[in-house]
Amino acid sequence: MAMTRLPHVAALLGVIAAGCGEAKKVTLRYHPPQGSTFPYLMEQSNSVRFESGQMAKVPEQKIQMHIYFTQTITGPTDGGTGVTMRFDSVTMDGPMMGPGFQAALDSLRGRSASVVFDDRRNVVKAAGAPGGEPSPVLAKGLRGLSFPFPDGPVGVGDSWSAEIDLPLGQVAGANTPFRAKTKFTIRELATSTPDTTILVALETTLPTEPIVMTQQGQAVTMKLAGTLTGDQLYSVSRGAAIHSKLGGTIGIDVSGGSLGAKGMHMTMTQATSLNLSGVP
Repeated sequence: MAMTRLPHVAALLGVIAAGCGEAKKVTLRYHPPQGSTFPYLMEQSNSVRFESGQMAKVPEQKIQMHIYFTQTITGPTDGGTGVTMRFDSVTMDGPMMGPGFQAALDSLRGRSASVVFDDRRNVVKAAGAPGGEPSPVLAKGLRGLSFPFPDGPVGVGDSWSAEIDLPLGQVAGANTPFRAKTKFTIRELATSTPDTTILVALETTLPTEPIVMTQQGQAVTMKLAGTLTGDQLYSVSRGAAIHSKLGGTIGIDVSGGSLGAKGMHMTMTQATSLNLSGVP
């Protein structure tokens, strides 16, 4: 697909360089060119082992998911910049995928969501986008692709942190918001013309407090442990991620409901990558 054209110099006002030489810093602000279109491929690999409980004898489950989607910058709107994300296709492979599962995934094609970001890429609001059925999970997925910018200038070695909602509440019936804390560290900074890019190290720490869910009318409690690490190459000039990867091992304890008080323990190894199509 054709790559989005780079903005002219005036559009680079969102990048303010300070200092000189190795001490250069940038103030990150979200002002992507209106009408820009970014086609992405997201790939996720999950491997789940049931260590104890009712499913302890079930073999390790491996699931591969491929999601093609398009992100479009609709432009200035009330509260910030409007962004729409549309599912183009979704495939999933795994031993627990029953008959008709792919047909259900195919039904997601064309569904979309819109999000409004302020100039620091904080989410102002999210909703179903015009022309497509509302998709709350997709809206939260779009938020997950973005990280909020810090208040002031940052350079190589500088860090900041943020808590970001993850879509567990929509998927698993969680009764409370699921928020993970992520630390962002600038690993590389390139201010060459015509593009400005940053390589950001990512470290996501999962919440340790119990998450209460409702499954089939019964209360179920889940506890998580683990850290996901990776990095993202972000184009400040385009206002878009170019490459991203995140992965790690998560310990999951679930109890209550049909699982009883002892529940079960499982370990999930996850690897997720995101790539902007057409960029080597």
